[in-house]
Amino acid sequence: MRKLLVIFGALILVVVVAAGIGIGVIVYKGNSLDAESKAFVDSAVPAIAASWNREQLLDRATPELRANVKPGDLRALFDAVSQLGPLVEYQGATGEANMSYVAGSGSSVSASYVANARCKDGAATIHIALVKRDGRWMINGFHVDTSLSGAPGRGI
Repeated sequence: MRKLLVIFGALILVVVVAAGIGIGVIVYKGNSLDAESKAFVDSAVPAIAASWNREQLLDRATPELRANVKPGDLRALFDAVSQLGPLVEYQGATGEANMSYVAGSGSSVSASYVANARCKDGAATIHIALVKRDGRWMINGFHVDTSLSGAPGRGI
């Protein structure tokens, strides 16, 4: 009986140590993904908002976003936000990356951020959805809320 308890205790110890290592790896990987995705957003938003350049967005967009966005919707978004004028101050972004695993579908990495910017003629709050594929972050959603009176938020 004593030998059985020792074996059982050893097995539990192995499981606990393995779980601890797994949690440590996930936390480390999560922090790394947060830093990567934030750096991507902190470079993408100023490039897009500097002169509200749709090509800057499309260069960073997922193939699905590029394929599904209607040219008129993209034009309307950039016509609306260009009324803010050029970027004066990028005030940073907040958000985080998420890892998920679905049996049969595999794993995916995504991130969601909210960035704030002050432009010549108003302020913008930009909501950005990202995905990471083949080691590269890409924009999968882009929505801008502006301080222009009566202007609804716009996005793709």
